[in-house]
Amino acid sequence: MSDIQFVISEQPEELALAAQLIDGRDDDAHPLDHQVFFHSRAVILAKTFEGEIVGCAAIKAGKGTVGELGYLVVSSHYRRQGIAQGLTQKRIEVAKALGILILYATIRAENTSSQANLLKAGFHFWRDYLSIRGTGNTVGWYYLALSTNVDAEAIMLSLVGDRIQAV
Repeated sequence: MSDIQFVISEQPEELALAAQLIDGRDDDAHPLDHQVFFHSRAVILAKTFEGEIVGCAAIKAGKGTVGELGYLVVSSHYRRQGIAQGLTQKRIEVAKALGILILYATIRAENTSSQANLLKAGFHFWRDYLSIRGTGNTVGWYYLALSTNVDAEAIMLSLVGDRIQAV
């Protein structure tokens, strides 16, 4: 992974390439809303030194001290090299610089790679909820407090709203 650099990008052409990478993912996730993606608080790219974008991840759009992680994708030719972990670590650094106090992510139950990535980065599993999209999927909620004076329980409860907890 020493030949991969992790950079924040706001360049429209790079964001478009990152969106193409997300669109080409090999799972059954819902389609990417490009406008929402382009308005992320931060988009991190994993790039080779030649400039090829081989991965991306974001802190989704929003304001304030709570940030949601999303859109993590690594090109199939570059998987199992620590790039997803590097993208997550860079998002944590960027979140701290943005004044975010807690990061959270929602991960489908079958996505064990993403779950392991978050846990390795220090995230805590919070609870499982049923998907609000009516798919019947179970979605795990994970969080990472970036400050010691964060009431993670209260924040997470405010985020899940009226979702149904999975048993």
